[in-house]
Amino acid sequence: MTEIDTTPVIGAGLDRRLVWDAAELVVSTQFGSRSMLQRKLRLTWQQTELVMNELERLGVVGPDEGSRARAVLIRLVEDMEPVYNALMHGEPISVDTVAEAALAEPDDETLVLPVPREVPRFTLTKVPAAPEPPADDPDDDEEPEPEHSRGVEGTVYTAQEWELREDPEGDRPWINPQLRTREGRRGYLRFQRRQLRRRMRKAASRQRTAHGVLPRMWRGHQRVRAYVIGIEGAKAKADLNLALVSVKEADRAARRASRAIRERDKKRQAAVNLQMESGKQLVVAKAAKEAATRAMWTRTGLVYGPVVVVDGVTFGLTNVWGLLAALMVNMFGLAWAGRDVELTEEELARLEQIEDGMPQEVTIGMTPRVFQEMMREALVEKLKCDIKTLRVDPLEYAYIVHVWLDGMTPKKIADGLADLEANLPGVRTSSILLRQSAQSRNYCVLTIPGPNAWAAVPELPYRDPKSLTTADIPDAQVAAAMSGDALGLPLERTNVNMVGKSRSGKSTWLRAILDVLTATTDQIVIGIDLGSAGSGFAGLRHAMHLVITDPYLAAEALDWGLAVGQGRPDLFDELGMGQTWVTSPDRPGIKFVVDEFPALVNTSRKCVIYDEESGKKIGDINLDGKLAEMIDTCAKSDVTVIVAGQGMTRARIGANTWLNELPVQILAACDEDDIKLALSAGAMDEGWAPHRLMPQMGQDVNDAGVAYVLAGSRHSEPIPYRACITSTEEYERRGRERGRQLLAMDEESEEFTDITLEDLMAKQKALEESRRRRRPSGPPALITAIRDIFRGASDPAGLSREELAEALAQVDPGTWALENFPGDEDEQIQARIEAVRVAVDAVLQPTGHSWPLEKYSKNLPRGWRLRDLKVITGEASAEG
Repeated sequence: MTEIDTTPVIGAGLDRRLVWDAAELVVSTQFGSRSMLQRKLRLTWQQTELVMNELERLGVVGPDEGSRARAVLIRLVEDMEPVYNALMHGEPISVDTVAEAALAEPDDETLVLPVPREVPRFTLTKVPAAPEPPADDPDDDEEPEPEHSRGVEGTVYTAQEWELREDPEGDRPWINPQLRTREGRRGYLRFQRRQLRRRMRKAASRQRTAHGVLPRMWRGHQRVRAYVIGIEGAKAKADLNLALVSVKEADRAARRASRAIRERDKKRQAAVNLQMESGKQLVVAKAAKEAATRAMWTRTGLVYGPVVVVDGVTFGLTNVWGLLAALMVNMFGLAWAGRDVELTEEELARLEQIEDGMPQEVTIGMTPRVFQEMMREALVEKLKCDIKTLRVDPLEYAYIVHVWLDGMTPKKIADGLADLEANLPGVRTSSILLRQSAQSRNYCVLTIPGPNAWAAVPELPYRDPKSLTTADIPDAQVAAAMSGDALGLPLERTNVNMVGKSRSGKSTWLRAILDVLTATTDQIVIGIDLGSAGSGFAGLRHAMHLVITDPYLAAEALDWGLAVGQGRPDLFDELGMGQTWVTSPDRPGIKFVVDEFPALVNTSRKCVIYDEESGKKIGDINLDGKLAEMIDTCAKSDVTVIVAGQGMTRARIGANTWLNELPVQILAACDEDDIKLALSAGAMDEGWAPHRLMPQMGQDVNDAGVAYVLAGSRHSEPIPYRACITSTEEYERRGRERGRQLLAMDEESEEFTDITLEDLMAKQKALEESRRRRRPSGPPALITAIRDIFRGASDPAGLSREELAEALAQVDPGTWALENFPGDEDEQIQARIEAVRVAVDAVLQPTGHSWPLEKYSKNLPRGWRLRDLKVITGEASAEG
């Protein structure tokens, strides 16, 4: 267990833990070398100078002596308590203080153990033999324990079997095992198991180095063979090689002399001399070989004879298994003979890394010191980042790495997150999170989550109906970070934009927000969903005043909201509200929650409006334009909008660039283009990375429901949050419970509108009832009657409006006769024509078809075309 230091930086940006590790290393090795610190602690050369200067200030080492190592002033690690107190608590220190602590006698009543790495010092107190003095005795006042201490009382045993071994990973138990208590025994057993697992990992990793069993056996074999051959064998081999070279040279000289023309006698004499010399060399080589053979057989008998005898006897007594055991002993004997080796700098660094316990894979639960070394190596050596200091906070769900950069911003880390994950084996792809701190430009925080990083996110809390006000909404939890920190959204007179791919969890966030809004006493909630029929609202739709899925009703509702929002400023002075609308249960605010915004934009373009007199198309219902106008003019009246969509590119939302201007941005899994449109330039360099999130796929939840939130100064750092959820049944229960008493709209605000909230709710109810009725399989009855009229007229290309109205009057005089319409004859004819137009639109609206008035003859005005009628009845395709 590791204590987290909340004030880690001292001096020139140094980490207290780093200085303490350096002090322990220097004292334990008694070697004050900057090169050793650079290699052991993975520091830069400039950082080693800062650390050495700090150790000199603490009295650990002497002054700088140029290229020579500094003198170490403390001899034992046990004498470093004053250094620890000065480093962690700021107590004054000098060389005399260190010397006095080293020479002081231990107190009989207190056993002070050495301070382990990354574990705070604690004191074990024996059970006193005599009663303690009264607590109010001023002479016996005890000094308060230091901040990093943990006092444990109990009987102390000093048996050797309870002593701790070396712990280079810094993972000693909190309770010293010399205290024989249940907690002490458990801590000791856990420590032993961890040490055993680490030794096994180290032994396995060491096999790939020069100290592995096989390399040692090969070196042992080479050394035994060299001993058997000895100096005699080496000399005999050298003499033999020299004799062979002399023979070859004599043969070449003889061939040259036999072919020589000039100075033939001289060359023949030289060849004879060489042959005589080679003969002598052969005699010497033969004698050396015979002497070496005798010596080699003697040493062979001394070395291999006992081994062969023992193996043979073992085989005779215990059969094959004994022989195999003997062979294993022989192999380990060879490995022991080859234990010593000269290592290169690279091999030495690799071996030191293994001995320090550096694992091959990152796991949550590994010691923080080891993970810190891995992270430092990945950032400095792989990503080439200049780091002043680095601190690791081990948490149950993740490792939090605090990084102070040296003269650079976190952009290099942000661009290299994929490379950083590649250099940390075991870290899940696209999981590392970067957060640029608001405190300093060169300070950032890296989060390396574990396998269950979101375990701290609670279930969506229960809220009683009408238990919140608008002022309480920013503190009402809708999501949580990995650490469990709650997230509340500022929704008072504030518009919200939410972006995320399909299955990224937008509906989950909407339900969490609606759970807060529907529990308020002063908010009217209206939902608009033209893409998924309001399914994203789940059971909370029962607590909403309207859930609109019809585009024309959505247009009426938005017109109503615009009239209220734009008219309320006239009431500010009259009601004594000041500059903004004061929301209360009697005068509630209005929230429009728009889901599937791209579907709303597309539907808005398809639903057209016709001129009642001419029948010409005069435009579409412009739903997104109404929303834009509402956002621009109605926020001060507490008429606001929450928009959720799949993207922010023009292909998705057209020209609605006002979405990126909304003050609250919630970004779930989306594309880089959406981030660039929603946030300011350079946001991804600061850690805003929703493009690295992965939406749900099948049964794999992945990062569904996780989003980054930008909401003013309160939420300005790139921290991912996961929305709180609950069961479908609970959403249904809460929705029906809160929907029993819905708020009513104030009369002052509705004076600015021609339609009321009650009228909208009545229309919505009528639409829902009409949809529940079973639709006929064929076209509507009116369309069927009109088709029969066309057939009776031999299917003309079209009929004028007057001709169709007159024909309908002949088929159904009870409905379409002129006497059924008011006014004189001309007025009756026009009224019947308009009634036919309205009736056709009404019966076609549920089917999704439209029958506009178009030209069917070059010389005649617009009318009802047969081609369009056949498309409605299914006799022809729209493309045809």
